[in-house]
This record gives sequence, C-alpha cells and structure tokens, in this order.
Amino acid sequence: MTATLPAAPASKSPSRRAVLAGALGGLGALAASAMARVNQVRAAGDDNSPILVGSTFLDVQTGTYLSDSANNNTVLTAVSSSAGGHGGGTALAGASGSGYGVAGSSNSSRGVSGSSSSGYGVYGSSSSSYGVVGSSSSFVGVSGSSASDVGVSGYSSSSHGVYGSNSSSSLAASVGRSLNNSTGVQGISGSASLPAAKAKTGVYGYAAQDSSARGVIGEATSGHGVHGIATSGYAGYFAGKVYTTKFVEMQEITAPAAPGLNKARLFLRDNGGKTQLCVRFNTGGVLVIKTQP
Repeated sequence: MTATLPAAPASKSPSRRAVLAGALGGLGALAASAMARVNQVRAAGDDNSPILVGSTFLDVQTGTYLSDSANNNTVLTAVSSSAGGHGGGTALAGASGSGYGVAGSSNSSRGVSGSSSSGYGVYGSSSSSYGVVGSSSSFVGVSGSSASDVGVSGYSSSSHGVYGSNSSSSLAASVGRSLNNSTGVQGISGSASLPAAKAKTGVYGYAAQDSSARGVIGEATSGHGVHGIATSGYAGYFAGKVYTTKFVEMQEITAPAAPGLNKARLFLRDNGGKTQLCVRFNTGGVLVIKTQP
C-alpha cells in the first residue's frame, strides 16, 4: 500500500517592500545601538540622564537649553501654591557657588519679573554683599512703583536704610520730588506717627522727642551751615524765637520800603562813610539807633 504524502505548502517569496522595510529596521536598530554607545562614551557625570519627577542630579557638566521661536507661550512653568491642590513651597530655585543663581534677560521687556498677591514680588538677600543690584548703562538701574503704598522701601538694623551716591559734579546723589505740590523730601526723627506733609515744600524735617530735638540741622566747618536764597521773598523765615550763640552780622543797604502794619525793619545804611544802625517803621519814618563812631 502506497502512503499519500501531504501537499507541499505554496512558496511565498517576500515582497520587495517587505525586504526594504526589514533592511531599514535593521539599520535603525544598528544606528540606535551605535548612538547609545557613543552617548555612553561622551556622557560625563549625570549628562544625558532623563529628567524625572523627584530626581536629583549632582554631577551635571553640560547645560540644557530650551527654546521656543514659534509663538509667545511660556517655555517653562513651575508652580507651587496651596490653592488648587498644590504645595506652598518654592516653585523655582536657583543657586550658584560663584555665578548667578538666577539670570534673566530680554530685548524689549522685563528680564526678570516677580509678583505676589500678599508677599514680596522680588526678594534678594546676602550675608556680605548686595541683596539686590540693578544697573543700566543709560536708564534707571532700579525702579519701584505702587498704586497705593510705598514704591521703594529700605531698612537696616545697623546701617543706612537707603543710601544714594554718585560721581557727578552737577547732579544730586538723591532726589525727592512731589509732582502734586506736596513735600519733596520728608525727614522724621523718632518712632511717632508720620506728620502730614507740608504743601509746596522741598524739604521738611520733623522731630518732637524733647527740647533737644532738631527738625533740620545744617553744619559746615568754614562755610554756611544753612544757606537761604530768595529773589523777592524771605531767605529765612522763623515762626518763633531766634537764638544765636555768637552774633548777627548785616551789610549796608539802601533804606528798605516801609513794612506792613505792626512791623519794623532793622537795617544798616551808609551815612557819609559811616555806618548807621536804623529801624524803619510802617509809617515810613526811619529811626537811627546808632551811628558809627
């Protein structure tokens, strides 16, 4: 009895496309393997490691660069907030042993911007140098503004709260200006509440601790401690007593016009080469107190 052999399966030759795909797949795997070996050789420390949530890398030796040139979207966002289920810690921190901890730059807007609903928008501190430094080659180095509170505040427990200096021979190191006719600069001594600013006042000094308090003091070794200039008004006006530990010196002038009611004007005039000390009353009369001997 002759056995019946099963029919041989029909031969299926691989298509040209399948052969090409297999070849490309093999080349891709080979290239990936080669690149992996190259990266392993070139990588230093933690370089080329994937960044995962919770990861810490202590030996990164090359920088990571993110760029978006297609739109105005934020490239990198970090959020830490107690609202919405987030935490309340620092969202983004930067530190450096000798360089910048955080650096920002912009061609036409803010290089670094900080905001806060109830805390500090930007805060800088240092144990031995400047906490915050701002510089500009042609404009304001540091600017602060507020719609309803202090624009810039400075405080120090053992030194100057705010200090201004410059190298100009014609511009002031510090300037205070009131655009709405109030006080330009107000100086207060003591912890009492601030007094109301004076209208149309360039500098206002106030001290009310005791009889030795001084609202404004001017001092000079050989010049004028306080110098007042007025074209038609009073160069010095005192609403109270005047006290001097030395003398009052005057210069000869032409007899002034008569003063107002209940006033008199003390002055010196020349009388034939001799100085006269005189008083002019509101009636127009002049009383000669003494003529130079």
